[in-house]
Order: sequence, then structure tokens, then C-alpha cells
Amino acid sequence: MNVFVFEYAAALNNINFIAEGRAMLNLMIKGLRKDGIKAETIKNFTGSDLPEKILENLCKSDYTILIAPNYELLKISDFLNQHRDFNKVLISPADALNKTLNKFNLYKELSNKIPLPKTTKFPDFVTEKKELNFPIIIKPIYGAGCESTFVFKDNKSYKAFAKTGRQKFNENFIVQEFVNGIHTSVCLFAGRDVYPVSLNRQLMKFEKTHIENVRCAKYDGSYVPFFNKLRKKVFEYSGIISKHLNLKGYIGMDFVIDTKNEKIYLIEINPRITTSAIALSKATNLNIAKLHIACFKDEEILRKELSEVKFLNTIEILKGKKNVKCRIKKKLVV
Repeated sequence: MNVFVFEYAAALNNINFIAEGRAMLNLMIKGLRKDGIKAETIKNFTGSDLPEKILENLCKSDYTILIAPNYELLKISDFLNQHRDFNKVLISPADALNKTLNKFNLYKELSNKIPLPKTTKFPDFVTEKKELNFPIIIKPIYGAGCESTFVFKDNKSYKAFAKTGRQKFNENFIVQEFVNGIHTSVCLFAGRDVYPVSLNRQLMKFEKTHIENVRCAKYDGSYVPFFNKLRKKVFEYSGIISKHLNLKGYIGMDFVIDTKNEKIYLIEINPRITTSAIALSKATNLNIAKLHIACFKDEEILRKELSEVKFLNTIEILKGKKNVKCRIKKKLVV
């Protein structure tokens, strides 16, 4: 078997995501080769037509795995979906991608089914067509890694920030009511059945800016697993979401747990390999690449390996400018 793994940041040497990108790419390549599968990729691409280069590799492979930020993943998958070999791409269906990669589409699709923060598009917030309660968070509709994401305590701080012109908000941004709580994520595998494997604690910072009561969101990493009394409920939500959207493969879902009120809010979905998968593999010795393929090809592997996952360690993964570092945070009794 020959599998082509495309990872956006490594392919283009994109400095914004290169540390996480290389780490996720290495995770998948090593996992495939460990299972005796030939793995190919592209790095430092300097040509003029990246989608055609991806298509060329897709046609030569038995299967293809795509890893990219939300907007780029949507564009690439839409392009490949026009080709007869798209069935070799191990990714969720096009309709599921459209509903998850666009954060406002996700809100419209699921807000009547599970709790999400009240959300509107930025132009509707500006014209006051939709009233939201402060504090609010403004983020790109297709954003990843907390890029261009800001939290405003009140309307005064928002207006003061807007006057500076530091960040231009437009129709490509959404506005949400900010939920105080524990920032978490779920690693799951979705085949015919859904297997939530780990609840993870996200290492989030909300750093002060030069404007009072305005903070900039920053993602520093996570640790896996994270034990919380609402863990089963989070897993229940992730299963409902996966089945409703018909998600497939390895999936990352972000939730905020409001422990004070014992409420859980879905924040966003990443229908692709995430950095938490790196920590998950080290905490459990699971082969993420093998299991991702099994979601599409061999349900029996999922049942055998994921019915009862044992965590050997709590692994902390920290994001740096040039690389991603993992360390054992705590040894677990198995």
C-alpha cells in the first residue's frame, strides 16, 4: 500500500504553522511506515500550482491523507472532489467539511441540537442586527490556532480597539459570546461507529493588549488525557455531533466546560489530524495513522484497539516557534 500524506505548512514552509505541521506530518509518516505502509509527501514546494501537485500525488497513491488549516483544507478538498480519484482521499464527505470548517455554518447546523455560544457574523454584529452579551470573542470564520482572535470585555473596549486599526474585522469573521470555563478538546475516531478516545486540556492564554479590557487569544499546546467529571457527557456530545454530521476519520473537537454551571459548549471542529493526536499517540502507544485509515477501511481494527484504551502517561505537548515538544507530565497507574 502507498499513502500520500499532504501537510500544508511543511509543503509550503509556512512559518505560521510550521512547528505543528512538521510534527503532525512526522506522526503520520512514522505511523504508516511502522505498519509496513509506503508513505510519500511533499516539502518546500515552490511551484505555481499546488492543487495540481497534490492531485498528481493522489493519482499515484492508493490513499491520500490531507492536513491543512481550515480554509486551505476546504479549497484543496473541493478541488480534488472534482476528480474521479477523490474516493482515495481519507477525509469526511464534502458536505460535512462545509458544515465544520466554516464556524458560522457549524453554528447554524448544530445550535438547536447541542449547546454552542451565541454566534453571529461580524457585519450583523456591527449593524446591531444581532444582540450579543459581553464579553465577546471575535475570530476568523476559517481560523486555526487562535490566529487574529480577540476577547472584549465590553463595548467600550471593542470600540477603542476598532479605532486603532490593528485588526480589520470584516465579513470573514464571526462574533461569539465568550464562555468562561476550562478549554478542552476531544480526540476521536469515526468509522461506522464513533470512538471518543481522550479528553484533553488545552493550554490557552488570553494575553493583555495595549487596549484595556482587550485580550488576544493564544494556543500554547495541550496535555492528554484530562480527567473531568463531565468527561462522559463531553464524549456523548462528540458522538452525537459526529453521527449527525457524518464525520469520518480522526477528528478533533474543541469544547469549553463551564464547571460552575456544569454546562458544556462546543466551540469548533477540526475534521483532520490535530496536534493533540501527537500527545495521544505518546500517552497510549496508539498508531494514529493506522487507526485513521481503519475508520474508512476496517472497522474491526477500531473495535479491537479502541474499545478499551489504556493511558500510560499524561503527555504535555508544547508549541514552540520552530518545533513542538512533548514531555511526560505524569505517569499513570494502568
